[in-house]
Amino acid sequence: MLRKTRELTNKISQSAKASLALLFSGIITKGIAYIATPFYTRLLTSEEFGQTSVFLTWVQVFGIIAMFCLSSGVFNNGMVDFPDRRDEYSFSMLILSNIITIIFGIVLFVLRPFISFIANIDLPLILLMLCIFLFQPAYNFWVAKQRYELKYKYVVIWSVILSIISPTVAIIAILNTENHLYARIFGAEVSLIVVYIGFYIYTAYKSKFKIKPEFWKVAIIFNLPLIPHYLSTYLLGSSDKIMISYLVGDEATAYYSVAYSVAAVVLIVWFAINSSLIPYTYEKCKEKDYLSIAKVTTPIMMLFAAVCVIVILLAPEAVRIMATEEYKEAIYVIPPIVGGVFFQVQYYLYANVVYYYKKPKYVMIASLTATITNIILNYVFIKKYGYFAAGYTTLVSYMIQALIDYLAMKKVVGIEVYNMRAISILSGVVIFIALFGSILYSISVVRYIFLVCIFVLLFAFRKNIITLIRR
Repeated sequence: MLRKTRELTNKISQSAKASLALLFSGIITKGIAYIATPFYTRLLTSEEFGQTSVFLTWVQVFGIIAMFCLSSGVFNNGMVDFPDRRDEYSFSMLILSNIITIIFGIVLFVLRPFISFIANIDLPLILLMLCIFLFQPAYNFWVAKQRYELKYKYVVIWSVILSIISPTVAIIAILNTENHLYARIFGAEVSLIVVYIGFYIYTAYKSKFKIKPEFWKVAIIFNLPLIPHYLSTYLLGSSDKIMISYLVGDEATAYYSVAYSVAAVVLIVWFAINSSLIPYTYEKCKEKDYLSIAKVTTPIMMLFAAVCVIVILLAPEAVRIMATEEYKEAIYVIPPIVGGVFFQVQYYLYANVVYYYKKPKYVMIASLTATITNIILNYVFIKKYGYFAAGYTTLVSYMIQALIDYLAMKKVVGIEVYNMRAISILSGVVIFIALFGSILYSISVVRYIFLVCIFVLLFAFRKNIITLIRR
């Protein structure tokens, strides 16, 4: 058995091994997060849980500006353009990120009364945010470099370690202090910052403390037009929580956050795949071998659609495990959120190609359009129908983003890169399940029959799936 496993492993490509390892890591880390969530929903009031969710959302929003998202698309380009100077490039990007963070911090303190009013964040939380922004990029750059080079082992190890440390410290802090909100936030984040500092020192040491400002100009020029895109992309998925908090309340935000956590489990699969799909797509675009891209991505999208449907059908059980009976109604917002995630994944497919050809402005237009649409729809429909409306507005907005990104890719390349007929059919199936799947929540027998059928199909096509993995 061990020999067969070894033989199978040897047949699998290095990029596929990386995807499998990262998928395994993602499942473990997300699994640990899911294990922690029932503790949080029981140790915190729904208002405290909602406030925590809103704060973490603001951290991500401000972080896009403060850290300039330098570990994203531009970093992969740097790995391609400077293969012999990757350590210097990483440290140079880290210092650039710190400079931008310091400037952001100064502006933040000047505008602190306004920021505190809008985001409801006091001084201790602002200082915590700035510490995160200073040190987290070191870990982000290290992970991005390791993933690009397909050195996945230590990424897996450290991601699992961090996923254990953060909630463990937070839960211990909650149990031993009276201010549960601060205990949850500081316990989780300070423990991570300590580790980030270690990666900061490591990155500086590996580069021999060499800073190359010539890298900065290219990075700034590339990323500056993308900041509105990154900001709008994140807001597209998370502005719901902020708007629900203001328009409905923290309790409703807590319900929606639990639902979003369940729906987002499908992204574990995608992010693991996409980390290896990016270099593969870049190489095939360089060779103009678009047919190979289509052959690989079509079965991936089929598998991903199946995962989306499974998560929708298992939503009642997932919420029952993750939260108390108080959160039960959240199951009905999960289907449209999952549907939105399916179209979010399509954005990544199209954007990978657009990024290769260094046309980020098209991606920015798509994300800005979708986000503005989402905010307007949220304002109109959340006020009228409550937090349930946010799931459907998100689905519509991601559909708009995917469509615009597809048209942008078609404009840049001039031909079809992906099997759009197959993707269109899969999209139709997912939309149908997203709109009507919740009807089956009260008919468990029928729901379980559908689940059995899906698993039977996956088993029947297991050889095809294994072949896909080997690639």
